[in-house]
Amino acid sequence: MKLGGFGLLEDYQKISAAGYDFAELDVAEIEALSEKDFETLKRSVEKCRFPILTGARLLPFAEPLFFTEGFSPETLVPYLEKACSRAGILGIKKVIIGNGKARSLLKPEDRERESVFIESLRLMAKIAGENGMELILEPLGPKYSNYIQTIPEAVALIQKVNMPNLFVMADIRHMYWSNESFEDLVEYVSYIHHVHIDYPVSYPERGYPSIEDDYDYSEFLHALKRSGYQDTLTVEADIPKDWNAAYKQVMRVLGNILL
Repeated sequence: MKLGGFGLLEDYQKISAAGYDFAELDVAEIEALSEKDFETLKRSVEKCRFPILTGARLLPFAEPLFFTEGFSPETLVPYLEKACSRAGILGIKKVIIGNGKARSLLKPEDRERESVFIESLRLMAKIAGENGMELILEPLGPKYSNYIQTIPEAVALIQKVNMPNLFVMADIRHMYWSNESFEDLVEYVSYIHHVHIDYPVSYPERGYPSIEDDYDYSEFLHALKRSGYQDTLTVEADIPKDWNAAYKQVMRVLGNILL
């Protein structure tokens, strides 16, 4: 299993120096760079040779979008083509669609318009695939979204979308807040292509896991181990003040079970 650190562009080399296997960076931040700044980033990645395997926050939207009146998936094409092209150039292999507010239902009857979100996922997966990437749908707990909150719900949706590069994520935080069984990690492992971990109990703060936490990570970690999952796992937590100390802290939690 490969362990990643989540951060912003300014954290890229700090994540590398701390000992992680890869970085998870913000796609929307990468898309917003000027051409000059993107070329600088590209050269830095080529020189450092430290992989950016996953891209968080595919879309830059923090307000309702998909279920708003008159929304058309095609309006996303210019952004997606630029964002996915840049992500592919940097070597990113997976881009994540979370965006809880953007995909939230505004009223109960919005579920009848699910076809719009399905078509949006199909479009995102298509453009991601053209750039050599998978699209990862992230289930989000009730504090973050009211739509697609568990792994089974995400799997049911991606089966409707029917794109070969669309998969699901498992995030300990959202499983915790959705009261989802960790046995879903085992049952749906063939669909799970990325995992997030942090200290799940606090909100909105996202702390680094610690063996001193008032939370037992072993049930989640042992279920993940039983599943046979061997892909990418990112510590998606608030940016630490000391990357080296944060890495050592999380390794004490994960090392004896997973790594």
